[in-house]
Parts: sequence; C-alpha cells; structure tokens
Amino acid sequence: MPKKTVKGFTLIELLVVLAIISILSGAGVVAYNGYTSAAKEKTSSFNHKKIVKLMESEFALCKVDKNAKIFNSHKCNSSGSPTASYISNYINNSLKLKNPYDQNQSVIQSNICTKGAVTISNSQTGSYSVAHALFKQKKKNTSIVSSKWSSEYKNTNTTSVSFTCATTASASASNKTKQTIYNYKPPNNGPGAGIIVDENGNMVPNSGAHACGANCFEANSKGMKNWYTFINGKKVYPNRSGSKYRFVMTEAANPKTGNIASSCSRNNCKYNFSNNTYTVLNTGVTYKAGESTANRKPVP
Repeated sequence: MPKKTVKGFTLIELLVVLAIISILSGAGVVAYNGYTSAAKEKTSSFNHKKIVKLMESEFALCKVDKNAKIFNSHKCNSSGSPTASYISNYINNSLKLKNPYDQNQSVIQSNICTKGAVTISNSQTGSYSVAHALFKQKKKNTSIVSSKWSSEYKNTNTTSVSFTCATTASASASNKTKQTIYNYKPPNNGPGAGIIVDENGNMVPNSGAHACGANCFEANSKGMKNWYTFINGKKVYPNRSGSKYRFVMTEAANPKTGNIASSCSRNNCKYNFSNNTYTVLNTGVTYKAGESTANRKPVP
C-alpha cells in the first residue's frame, strides 16, 4: 500500500511565523506604552487644573466675606498672604490627588522635573505660580493665580512654553550625585541657622529657624543625635540617619561678626535637597544654602 504523507511546516517557515508574531507583539507593547504615557500626562494636566480652580475658589471667598478663613485657617483680614508652602500642604491633605507616575508620592512637589508633579511658588507677594511639565509634549504649563494680597488682583493667566528637563545623559550623571533627605550633606560645617524640613523640603508645621554651632548639621553628630522635637504630637529626631525629617542649614554665620541671622521665619522657607538651595516663600527669592545673609546673592 502506498505510504501516506503528512504535510507540515519546514523549520524556515516556523522561524518566519515566530518572527512575525514577535514583531506584532512588539508593536502592541509600543502602542500600549504610548497610550499609558498619554493617559498619565492627561491626568497631570487634570491635577494642575483642579489645583488652580481650588486656589481660585478659596481666594474668591475673601471677596465675599472679609472675615472668612481660607485654606482651612488663614484669615482673609490678615495683613499677610498665605505662603506657598502652607497652600501646598493644605492641597495635598485635602484633595489627596494621586501622582499618575507614582501613587505613593504627593502631587505637589518642589521640582517640576519630577514626573507628574505640580509646583506652587510665589511669583510675587499675593500671587502664585502653579506649574507642571508635560514630558511627552515637551511643554510647561504655568498658571498665575492672584489674591487680594496681590498688587494686581486679576483673573488667572495660563501660559504654555516649550520646556525640556535634563537629557538622558545629564540626568544619569546627576542621578549619581542626586541628594535627598537621606544622604544630605550640609554646605558647610557651621555655625549657622537651620530649619527642620520633611522629605520634600517643606518646613514642619509651626516651626522657624534655629541657630546652631559647628558640625551640628551632620547626621548623628555628637550632641545632636538625641536632639528631638515634636511634630503632630509625636517625638522625632531630625538629626538621626534615616529620619523622615532633617535639620538643614540655610544661612551661615556672618564671617566678620559671627552673628547668625535668618530669613526663615515660621514656615516661610522651602529647601531643595537636589542643589542645596532654599526659597524664601514670601518673596519668592532663592538662595544658595550656607551663605550668610550679609553675603548671599539670589540664585538666577
């Protein structure tokens, strides 16, 4: 009897099929990544707009009632405007928006190049710059929200400009030396003035600047390791390694007189760990940490 032959695929045919499947699946992954990236940027824009609208509605209350309180406890009849740090803390705690790139991270951050972050800073007294970056579109959207404390109280103005954060090469280089609260190194050994801040560089509630002697800004330094303060009713040690709070240097002592002065009154400064600078929130001016008030110059 003649033998039956069963036709199958040759090895070459199988390899071709596998190659086609690989190409199609790769294209699917690229398309999916593109979709998720666009969705995250859309969420970032939504967060930005929601924060701006909340700030507008809070400031509008002061037009209706001069005795009202905004952002929980700031009085409309107060002589000073709420700080950007105060507003940021209120929004993070009340809106509880999620960062689309990191669900465990607060939306409001100090660095606009943190993906999904929205930054709030004082553009001038009584006016606030609310900004966020769109990495895929290479743009930065900035809204200027003004209040009754501004010399020019007007409708919010939003602008969009071309914007690119550090390139991959420079970013990888900076990541090697990127400083955070956990590897903080003071700009000099003191003496000087310092503030207690959290991981994002925000001053802890109801705190001001403290004068400190030499070497007291180093983690676990002798005499400061057991120094503690109370934050939200809990005892914390801001000079111990691993703490979520840190005592950081802002101003150095005057090299001629030895006097220690600081611009960081109660919750009036914000620290940037990445480049050892601090911003005086009521003026919006940024300075390099470790310089005396007599010799310091604004950082461009």
